[in-house]
Amino acid sequence: MEKNKIRAKHYKVKIVKKSNNPFKLILSTISYALFIWLLLVGATLLIYVVDLKVKQYKGDYTPPKYNAYVVLTGSMLPKIQIKDVVVTKKIDGKELEEGDIITFLSSDERFEGLTVTHRIIEKYQDPVTGEYTYKTKGDNNNVADTALAHDYNVLGKVILKVPKIGYLQEFLATKGGWIIVILIPCLLVISYDIVKIFKTLHKKATKR
Repeated sequence: MEKNKIRAKHYKVKIVKKSNNPFKLILSTISYALFIWLLLVGATLLIYVVDLKVKQYKGDYTPPKYNAYVVLTGSMLPKIQIKDVVVTKKIDGKELEEGDIITFLSSDERFEGLTVTHRIIEKYQDPVTGEYTYKTKGDNNNVADTALAHDYNVLGKVILKVPKIGYLQEFLATKGGWIIVILIPCLLVISYDIVKIFKTLHKKATKR
């Protein structure tokens, strides 16, 4: 008995790769980068504030070891531009040397209490008290500062410069500035992620 031959039909299956939308990829990358940046900024500010409050609770009102100041004049051009932010570190007076850039409270009667960021050009030490004083000068100024900077008025040595971030700080200080820069981007990132979640759930429900 002749066996029946069963012929199987062969179908050509064409696999089409789903093309990634470059716009969505760019938007996703930017949103996550923005989210991480905001997270880092928020965490830094939180640590700074908590550390400051803990010190004040313990009765310690000394300036923090690290701080940041917005430069408002061009006395340190071209090294430091107007609206740059300088990050300072509080160090012992004996470690400061000529050529260091420091941020300090001015002892000049005309500008007493004003925060200044200038370069040390000479360093002195009182043989009796051991106190350090510094002759300072702005790189862009023709003459040195008339009053010496006292060690106890030095807020810190400049260790980092962040270009033009002072404009952001100034903007954040305005009404609604922080909403535009921080709150709205956060809401956009969260909204984008929520839309993605709903799209995924919808696809799963459709398959079922």
